[in-house]
Amino acid sequence: MTKKISTQLVIVVFAAMIIAYLSFPPLIRVAYNIIERTVASPESIIQDETRYIWLLQEFVIDNNINIDDLTLLNSWVSSERNIKLTLFTNNLIFDSDYESLFIDDDGRNITAYSQYLDKQYISTLIKEYNSSFYTLAFADGTVVNALVHNESYSLYYLWAYYACLAISIIIFILICLLMVRLKLRYLGKLSRELKVLEGGDLDYELTESGQDELFELAQGINQLRLSLIAKKMEEEKTKEAHQKLMTALAHDLRTPLTSLIGYLELMLLKRYDDEEQLKHFLMTTKRKAFQIREMSDKLFEYFLSTEKTAETYHKEVIKTQVLIESLTDNQIFDLESSGFLVKLYAELGAFKGSCLIDPEFLQRVLDNTLSNIRKYANREKPLDVVAFETDAFLHIEFINSLNQNIYSAESTALGLHTCTKIMQEHGGSYQGYEQGDKYISRLILPLWRE
Repeated sequence: MTKKISTQLVIVVFAAMIIAYLSFPPLIRVAYNIIERTVASPESIIQDETRYIWLLQEFVIDNNINIDDLTLLNSWVSSERNIKLTLFTNNLIFDSDYESLFIDDDGRNITAYSQYLDKQYISTLIKEYNSSFYTLAFADGTVVNALVHNESYSLYYLWAYYACLAISIIIFILICLLMVRLKLRYLGKLSRELKVLEGGDLDYELTESGQDELFELAQGINQLRLSLIAKKMEEEKTKEAHQKLMTALAHDLRTPLTSLIGYLELMLLKRYDDEEQLKHFLMTTKRKAFQIREMSDKLFEYFLSTEKTAETYHKEVIKTQVLIESLTDNQIFDLESSGFLVKLYAELGAFKGSCLIDPEFLQRVLDNTLSNIRKYANREKPLDVVAFETDAFLHIEFINSLNQNIYSAESTALGLHTCTKIMQEHGGSYQGYEQGDKYISRLILPLWRE
């Protein structure tokens, strides 16, 4: 059972989506693991935070910053990209997210944000950023706790996320492109193989691969190729048979024609003894002329049957019992009238089938067969006619004894070729052969199946 290319494409796209989707979580885990072991490892984070606290301490000393004047800290935080700074004692003193916070003795802030942040906020920051406490000393001698967090680490994770997403999308695209590439490569191969066939090499077999429309196309072309080879071989056989037939016919025509010319020259030169011999010459000339006419009629009939195609036959369904009755009433009666002793071996009640035939051309087969019987059969011996019906065929056989002198001198296979061609066009066969001193003519017709 073949699958359409469109169906295969849908299956591949769906499978690619599943594979891409399943590949994303492990890719993320690997990427995050690499980040956590390199740029975001605990050692790297502590090293960066220590460096930033050292830079901040130098900034405080260089600018002589007191605890009461923290506005300059915003400029330092701005100069260091992606840095978050938090200063606190018991209460929050400074948070870069909220600018400066000044705390009075009662623990209340007096900034423009008017926001109270207690120790719970500090604990949350420590837990969120996994940071350690550092100390920072101001110019007035005040020492506070400090938290430094480099937010560029978050960018690493964001970049890793989008990179893994891009890889999953690329996996999806590659799987789809692989399927398309396989089909295009097979299509290209078929195109190259078709050029071989165009060159006339019909023996070259196209590659049949897959179970889709391209497979059906290659299979159909191979079947067409085999049909063309068979047709070509049949034409060559037919041509060879025609050539052999023409050679034999030319020889068969030359013999009576040479005799005819010889007798005519004898009569023109008056090389005969008396009127009785002249009459013999005339009768022989007449017989040779009729023989040539008979052979030309058979030749015309042969070419008429070979040029007639199956489409031009006017076939009709006729019961086999009617065919046998017609044979008994007409052909066999004519043979008996010609002096033959005919023995019919057939039970009319046993014929139950039908045949699809062209009555005109079947009659030609029978006429040709009976004409040969009249001409070459030994009338002193009985003529057996056997007819019977099998599951699939109707058989009619004529079995006669040969008149060896006449048969050897004048027989030709032209009528046999004609009968064979007509019977083949009816899906049956015609056989004519010698068996001892007998000659058997066998007609086989297929029974009609509705």
